[in-house]
Amino acid sequence: MKRDQSYIRYLTFLAAFGALAYLSTFIKIKMFFFLSYEPKDVILTIGGMIFGPIFAILLSVLVPFFEMITVSSTGAIGFVMNVIAAICFVLPPVIAYSRKKNAKNLIVGLIIGIIMQTISMLLWNYLLSPIFFGYTRASVVKMLVPIILPFNLIKGGLNSLFTVILYRPVVEALMKGNVLRTTDFKMINHEEKWTAFAVIFLVIATVALLFMSYFKLI
Repeated sequence: MKRDQSYIRYLTFLAAFGALAYLSTFIKIKMFFFLSYEPKDVILTIGGMIFGPIFAILLSVLVPFFEMITVSSTGAIGFVMNVIAAICFVLPPVIAYSRKKNAKNLIVGLIIGIIMQTISMLLWNYLLSPIFFGYTRASVVKMLVPIILPFNLIKGGLNSLFTVILYRPVVEALMKGNVLRTTDFKMINHEEKWTAFAVIFLVIATVALLFMSYFKLI
C-alpha cells in the first residue's frame, strides 16, 4: 500500500509539473524569425532535479505531445524537435545534481545542457527543417550559424539562469507547505539504466538520420 501511495504521489506531481510546463508554453517571446523563447525547460529541469531523470524524460515527452495535439502548428516534426531539445538540455543538470546536490554540479550540468541542446538543434534542424519547411538543405545550412546557433545559446542561458534562481525557493516553499516530503526525492529504482537507454536511442536516431541525409534518402 505504501509503495502504491508513493507512485500515486509521483504521478500527481508529474501531472502538476506537466500542467505548469504546458501553461508556460503560452509565454512566448519572439526572437529570430519563426523561433520563440518559452520557459518550459525551466519547469522540466526543476521537476527533474526534485524527482530524478526519469521524471524529467517523461515530462520532456508528455508536454510536447500535448502541445502537438492542442496548440502546435508544427505537427509531428515539431514534437520530435521539442522532445530532443528538452531532453538534451534537461538531462545533464538533472543527472549531475542527482549525483551530488550542490551548486557546482548544477552549474556544470547546465553548461553541458546548453552545449548539448545547441549541438543537437543544429543537427536536427539540418535534418528536419528541409522536410517540414520545404527549404533546400543548402538554405538551411545558411541559417544554422546566424539564427539557430545564437537562439539556442540564448535560450539555454536564460533557462539556466531561471533554474538557478528558482529551484531553491520553489523546493523550500513546497517543503514548508508540506507538499513535498523527503521521501519524494527517491521513488524509482534503476533510473540510470533507463536514462542511458534514452540517451543511446537519441544518439542512434541522430546518427541514422545523418546517414540518411548523406545518402540523400531524406
